[in-house]
Amino acid sequence: MAKNSDSGWSTFLAISAFILIVATWVFIQPAVIRSAWMEERAQVYAIAGNGESAVYGRITDDLQTSLAGVFQGYIRDAEAIGQGPLGNSAFSRWTQDRIMATWLWLGLIAYRLQVLMGWLLPGIPIMLATYLDGHYVREIRKYSFVAQSPIRHKLGVRVMWIVLAGLAGWVIVPVPMPSLLAPTLIVLISCSLWLWVSNLQKRL
Repeated sequence: MAKNSDSGWSTFLAISAFILIVATWVFIQPAVIRSAWMEERAQVYAIAGNGESAVYGRITDDLQTSLAGVFQGYIRDAEAIGQGPLGNSAFSRWTQDRIMATWLWLGLIAYRLQVLMGWLLPGIPIMLATYLDGHYVREIRKYSFVAQSPIRHKLGVRVMWIVLAGLAGWVIVPVPMPSLLAPTLIVLISCSLWLWVSNLQKRL
């Protein structure tokens, strides 16, 4: 019964998140995404210095190489909608804004993924260390009169999923986010991983 309830909530949250993303795409202005990107660039630059410029340059170069021609074609098609006696200039302007918002949003997501990769360099060893520590704590408990806690195990699993959802939200949401949110989430993943592994049942 509990599993069915959890599955139902997961499905509801996934559908709600999808609807929210689509609604945001429909209404958000390109300037909002551009402002969020520039604000995050300033935060990352304060930490990484000139390394941030290399990341930003790599993202823009990749976008120009892979998608610039495609999006320019979309822009021309959107401009054509507003031309002629039957043209709809308002819909043409809205379509152009959606195309620009999509371009900037993809750039923001790619930028955040690059920043995340930078934080994962020290983060992966930390996660491996916490996993191994939790594993050996469990191994020690196998030979001692200590009961494993299913409540802590379940808590670790749920916190893990919540943090992973937060990490996905950080990558996707087109509003300014704190620059230290990514490493904070990586630390929380490590803690929940330890809680999860160290409280696995002894007989497994």
